[in-house]
Amino acid sequence: GIVVSTPTPTHEELITEAASNGLSIFTEKPVDETADKIRALFNTTEKHKVNLCCGFQRRFDSSYLSLYHQVNTVRAIGSPLTANIFFGDHPVPTRQFLLQGGGNIISDCSAHDVDYIRWVLQDEVKSVYATGTSSDEELSERGVIDNATMVMKFMRGTVVTLTLSRGANYGYDQRCEVFGTEGLAVVRNHPGNSSELLDDVGLHRPKWQHSFPQRFEAAFANELDAFANTLLLGTPWSVLEEDCVAVQRVCDAALESCESGEVVQLDNIKGTAVVGEVESVVSQ
Repeated sequence: GIVVSTPTPTHEELITEAASNGLSIFTEKPVDETADKIRALFNTTEKHKVNLCCGFQRRFDSSYLSLYHQVNTVRAIGSPLTANIFFGDHPVPTRQFLLQGGGNIISDCSAHDVDYIRWVLQDEVKSVYATGTSSDEELSERGVIDNATMVMKFMRGTVVTLTLSRGANYGYDQRCEVFGTEGLAVVRNHPGNSSELLDDVGLHRPKWQHSFPQRFEAAFANELDAFANTLLLGTPWSVLEEDCVAVQRVCDAALESCESGEVVQLDNIKGTAVVGEVESVVSQ
């Protein structure tokens, strides 16, 4: 197998070449830029009888996995009613990246959390409304949105708010909370270290971890362990084609909503997820 870690526009050529040579593929999200291309690539890998494994690393993180089980396995919060998710990027990307390649924060940063909350709720997005803003005049003139909010309503009624920002200067800010009829399940941030200073001025704590390589280091390792299990043991990959397509459609709808200023309705796409294989990797 191979690991594809190149920009998304290169995925189609690389995945097709790997599949034609009998190699299974692991790639972080997204598989490709559109739902149609994602379907076509899954068809290609199925034709060549190889695996196409898309990584959504929150499913492989011990904290996010624990929240999943609190909601779904032990039903600790009853029926989910609302969820709030915050994605604060750190460090702030360079001005060159934002102006030349950063594009819209919705397309670049929302997919991981969209996939995760679909998985937690075991439900599909019915409608989405999104709006965004640019943090300064230059970005606004170039059409670069670096802060955005998405409101997703799911088929069974749960309402999810996802807030995205490029500018969390206090560290990599990744939070998720799901509120239900019987409680609240939360994933909190990880500090850079566990030291604290208490003095007559107040309580002083470290910034949150620096960025995604630090916060999700173990999750990325778990993904590769799971990929190895798929290659060597035939363990089914937990993220399905329908999951990848559904997430892309939600992100596309959010972009459309951001541009039009209107709520966008989605047809129901059923995606399912296998939990056991991920859980066994995380527990090792």
